[in-house]
Amino acid sequence: MEKQIKRAKEIVSRPSGQKKVKFVQEKGGKVSLNEELIEKNKQLLGIKGYFTNLKEEEVSNSMVIERYHELYRVEQAFRISKNDLEMRPIFHFKEEPIKLHILICFISLALSKHIELQTGISIKKFVYEAKRVTDARLFNKITQKEYRMRTSLSQAMKDYLRKLNLSH
Repeated sequence: MEKQIKRAKEIVSRPSGQKKVKFVQEKGGKVSLNEELIEKNKQLLGIKGYFTNLKEEEVSNSMVIERYHELYRVEQAFRISKNDLEMRPIFHFKEEPIKLHILICFISLALSKHIELQTGISIKKFVYEAKRVTDARLFNKITQKEYRMRTSLSQAMKDYLRKLNLSH
């Protein structure tokens, strides 16, 4: 807040038609400090309120605050889903495909969290390393045999698979 007040004072002392800044008011072309707003903000400094639809008998104040502080985990999950797992909405018209899509998204999020906890790396790094592993299937029409070729696993991927208790 002190930085905002300092910036407002600088703008009042040297008005230059800048964008609107907190604590600066303009009346009739004259730029001045908004002392009322500064005082109101000083009185409210450090006060934070929490609003919930739960009754006080159902949950304590400390529980509401504790749950609020854990909201970052939900936001983090959405970021992982959108960015690292590249999940996007898919429009279905029937209830069953909608539920299945949600289930698949939830399972992939749970798996990504498991991979992060077991390997100690971000899911983004894991996906990058996993995409480097490629398979090829060749079918010989003369002999009617199928051949499979796989790139060799990097040492990092071998370590991740070992940490996940998966054979390679």
